[in-house]
This record gives sequence, C-alpha cells and structure tokens, in this order.
Amino acid sequence: MARYLARIRRRGPGGPRLPSPRPLRLSPGPRARALRAPGPAAGRVEHLRLRALRFRRSPGDPRGRQCLLEEHVSRRGVRERGLAASGWPGQVGRGHPAASDAGAAERCSGGAARGAAGGRRHLGGGPRRVRAARASGRRLARERLAHRRGDPLPPGSGLGEERAVTERIGVIGLSHLGLVTSACLSSMGFEVTAVGDPARAASLASGTLPVDEPGLPDLLARTPPTFSGDFGALEGAETIIVALDTVTDDENRADLSELERHVDQALPWLPAEGVVALMSQVPVGYTRALARRLREKRPDLRSRLYYWVETLVIGEAVARYLSPERIILGGSDWLGGPEAGHTPEPTLDALVARFGCPVIRMNYESAELCKAAINLYLAASVTYANALADLCEVTGASMAAMLPALRSDRRIGPHAYIRPGLGLAGGNLERDLVQLRELAMSHGTDAGLPALILERSAARYAWLRRAVDRHVLRDGARPRVALWGLAYKKNSRSTKNAISLRLLRDLAGRAVVTAYDPQVTLPPTADVRMASSALQATEGADALVILTDWDEFATVDPSALKERLRSPVVVDAAGVLDGAHCRRVGLTRVTIGESP
Repeated sequence: MARYLARIRRRGPGGPRLPSPRPLRLSPGPRARALRAPGPAAGRVEHLRLRALRFRRSPGDPRGRQCLLEEHVSRRGVRERGLAASGWPGQVGRGHPAASDAGAAERCSGGAARGAAGGRRHLGGGPRRVRAARASGRRLARERLAHRRGDPLPPGSGLGEERAVTERIGVIGLSHLGLVTSACLSSMGFEVTAVGDPARAASLASGTLPVDEPGLPDLLARTPPTFSGDFGALEGAETIIVALDTVTDDENRADLSELERHVDQALPWLPAEGVVALMSQVPVGYTRALARRLREKRPDLRSRLYYWVETLVIGEAVARYLSPERIILGGSDWLGGPEAGHTPEPTLDALVARFGCPVIRMNYESAELCKAAINLYLAASVTYANALADLCEVTGASMAAMLPALRSDRRIGPHAYIRPGLGLAGGNLERDLVQLRELAMSHGTDAGLPALILERSAARYAWLRRAVDRHVLRDGARPRVALWGLAYKKNSRSTKNAISLRLLRDLAGRAVVTAYDPQVTLPPTADVRMASSALQATEGADALVILTDWDEFATVDPSALKERLRSPVVVDAAGVLDGAHCRRVGLTRVTIGESP
C-alpha cells in the first residue's frame, strides 16, 4: 500500500499531488478499525464497502428513500457530494420535517423540509449543530464542576443563563430517588427544595443520610438542597418533580398509597402554570389518571404533567443521573416516532437540555410501558444466563469463559446483562414483571414471558440449597458457616427479597452462622452472629458462603481464607473470587456456571 501511494503521488509532471493518507473510521465503537484511504476525494470514498447498516424509511417520502442510522464517519476531511463528515452517530438521508428535536437519538435530516428534490444530504440536522451541541455540553460540564467547587463562573456562563430559565425546582419524596434527584439538580446549580416525611426531613437536615449511595454524601455536602417536612415549601417553584420511590408488598405489587398521599399534600402548592414531572415507578395508565385527578381537584391548575422515566441503578445512581444515556419523557398527546413533534415547553425543554443527552418523547402509556419493558429485558437476560449456567455445570463448559465471547457479539453487546445468579431480588425488577403479567392477563394478551421469568427466578434458590447441602452440611453435623453478604446487591443496605435471609431461615438449627456485610447488620440470635470484618467471619469456620459481590470481597487473598477455614470449602455464589488462585492454594470453590 505504501508503494502504491508513493507511486500515485509522483504521477504526472506537475499533476496534482494527493495529501498524506488519513485514517477513515467506518465502524462505530472503540474497536473501530482504521483504514487508510488515499485522501478526501469523493471518488476514493465511494469504493469502500460499509458494514451492514440499519435503515428507517421516512414516512413522508413518496419515493421511499431510506434514512441511514448511526454510522460513524471520520471527521477528518472526508466529503462526498456535499456530505458533511462527522464522528457523531448521525443519520444520512431525507427525513420527516416533523422529527423530534436536534438532541434526539433517532433524528431525521432537516433536508426534507426543503422538499423531496431540493437540498443536499447531511448528517442528522447538520454536524455543525452536533459539534456545537457537544461543545456546549462540555462547557456546561466544566462550569458545573467550577460551581461545585465554589469557583466563580466565567463571564457569559451558560450555567447562569440556563438557571434563569428555571431557577427553583421542588422535589416531592425523600426516598432514594428523591434524594438523588434533589442532590444532583442542586449540584447543577438549581435552587432545590425537597419535601416529604417530616421525620425524615428532620433527619436529613441534621446530616443523617438514610440511604447508601456512592457520591451522594459528597454532593449533599457541597451543594445541599433544602429539606422540609412542610409541603408549603414548594410554593414559588416553577418545576415540581414527583420522585418518591414506589414501595411493594410481599407479592411484589406496587403500593401507590404513599405516593398519592404525597401528591395530595402537595396539591395546593403546585404551580398554576409550570411543569409537574412524575418520576415515581407507576403502572401503565397511572399518569393519565393522575392528570385527570389533578384537574378535578384543582380546576385552576394549568401546569402540564409529564412522565419522566427513571432508569437509575442503586450503587451507580449519581453517575447515571448526571450523565444519562438518554431521557425518556411521556406527554399527554405525544405519539412518538419520527412523525410526531411536541408542544414546546420552555421550562422542561431547558431543564432536560442541560443533561446533554438524547431526549425521546412519547405518550404517557408508551413511557410507562417503556420503563417496565427495560426491566423485562434485563430480567430475561438474567434468565438466559442462568439457563446457560446450568448447561455449563453438566457439560464441563465454563460460563466465565463464554461471557467475553458472547458480549463481543455486536448483537449482544459488551454491557449485556447476562451474568448468572440466584434469582431476582430488591423488588424493582419483580415489581415490573408482576405489573406486566397482570397487565397482559387483564387485557387478554400473552402473559407467558413475565410469568416464566418470575417462575425461573424463584427456582434459582434450589442451586444454593443443593450446593450448601452437598458441600457444607454433608456429614450431618452442625457446622460453623461464614456468610459474606446480606444486602441483596452491593452498594446497598436493602435486604428486600435478599437470598441471604432465606438461607438464614433454612440454616436455623442446622448451622451456626457468622455473617459479615459492609452495610447491613442483623440482631444476634442463637444461630447468627455478626463479625466486624470479612476475614474475622471465617476464623474457624467449616465453610464460607458468598452471596453479595461487594468489591472488598474480591480483594481478599484466597491464601488468607485457606489459613482461617477449618475446611477449605467456599460456595462462591456471587462469583467474586479468582477460581485459578483458589485452586492453587487448595480451596474447593463452588460457583455458578462451572463444573464442580
């Protein structure tokens, strides 16, 4: 190739000399392969064969032209018949003039507004606009950081300008969702007042944080919102966000009574003209019913109600709130899709624009179902992983070896939720599965998928019982068992549906358990006592059972375990220890998806 390029540069006395070759990225993602093209000339680019692409037909195009979605093209000088190059995932082709805003993930080209025959093609509303939006987002991120540090903002700061659009925000709810929402919005420069249960508000005002969330204490210390048990503190807020986590009963059904009490208490103080955004986890149809209820109780209320889909993850909530992948909004009459626009709402539009991510709009029911559908997909992925893990254990295959291969497939993806485990816990996924099952049954559609996932999740406990009976209770004596992990997941103190509590009930009278969890403490009983560290729990134990993947457990040296355990048996249901290291030091490690 180098000789070829040198030859064509020398061609012709005084002929045009091509510039040095520049890499051209044709495939998205960090593994994009850099190809070397002879230069930016259009004729050179047209030969290259692109990978298979995804298309969307523009509904307003009579000739059925197709829109090309999410193709990365190098920004370095490539131009083809007026096609602007960009490294941003964009869209090539004529789109519908009523497409959603320029920040949307799937955005049709504005060229359609110039007619089917006129105008040239470009990328997703123009790469200049895309680059300008990205630059603006980076500038705002720097200004937010300066604001958090207490540094003065630069002259003409966009942060100050945007704060003027919606200065005060009220947050209803002091649970995990409400605290993360209020702390993150306050860190972005808004004046935030969060209201809720008076006892919890007083506790927060005194500096006691009722939830464990990495990064949350730092935000509250640097830019604290105002906490109050008086709902009248919402008066004067132009935007109200209802962010109370929905609790569930023993059957994992949503209990909306507390949410409705909070809304009723806030009703007199909602702005007559403004924005009310519901972030609480609610069933399909609830937001529209709430809108009717608000109008009936306050006929003067002209504020628009929206549903803002919450996609936080406990343990990563602050990072996901401040840097969301996208924002999903539900409106009363938004149809969604490329043909649907939306009624401009300056206050809400200015707020969501601050996050610098795509905003996807749809109607209430679509947004509510989208929330549940995300969790259905995640739960289905776990069920898929557990089925594979069972096959691995009986065939000699290794789930740990397979996972990197599966995730390297673009159709699956590096972030795929396909790690095997002991079933669903925490209540959130279960709540949405129960909701979808009952929704399908009430409308006469197929409820088989959510029902199957719930059934298979409940059956996963059998793996743990089988492992404990075979490797821990094998000789019939009453062994001493070290138990690592009580919370249902790491970075949480919640034990809702936690597998640890079920195991402790089953071991009562059959074993003496010494438990350790970085955040959860249980009252001591005749059969259960708490240790102050992970290694202390293993002193003199006949076996170790690991149920939660806390980061500190992965740092424990298996040699230290071998020295402390009377019997070198570890049931690593969380998969935190290194299997090869355990074998080298003589530990018997039993884990999901590996042959015994």
